[in-house]
Amino acid sequence: MSDNRLFLLYDPSFDEMDAEGCPGFGYVLLFSEQDAEQFTPGENPSCAAVSMLFTDHADGSISGDLLGWAHLDDPVFKRYPLGHFLALMEQAAQVAINAYRQVHQVPDKLVAVHLADDDLLQFDVQFLDLQLTDQQAETQLAQQLMLGRPYLDS
Repeated sequence: MSDNRLFLLYDPSFDEMDAEGCPGFGYVLLFSEQDAEQFTPGENPSCAAVSMLFTDHADGSISGDLLGWAHLDDPVFKRYPLGHFLALMEQAAQVAINAYRQVHQVPDKLVAVHLADDDLLQFDVQFLDLQLTDQQAETQLAQQLMLGRPYLDS
């Protein structure tokens, strides 16, 4: 497999609030850049995909839930064991929610790359139209990004 990237795209059609009024953000996992480019939020994907919900709880905890699978008979699902999806979901939920907490905007796209020498995933966090309210917030975000691992809880 030449491209070891996985694409998580924000899909607001899955967004919901839990019983305590805490926000949950929907993401769809796609397995190729081409599928990611062709994906339309709110529509059933025409390719293999996994839908997930990341919730920012009132007590500060973060959770991820698998919502469903599309095209489960696709060969890509034979390459990835269930444990891989759970680890990806756990890490992606941390990244997405912590990015949201920092800039008060949901990331539009997470690109996950599996690091060959480790069980960790590296995430590229992308905002289509990030609007920071002031220069200080922009400076703080830039400083956090330069630290190397800005969104992971310690």
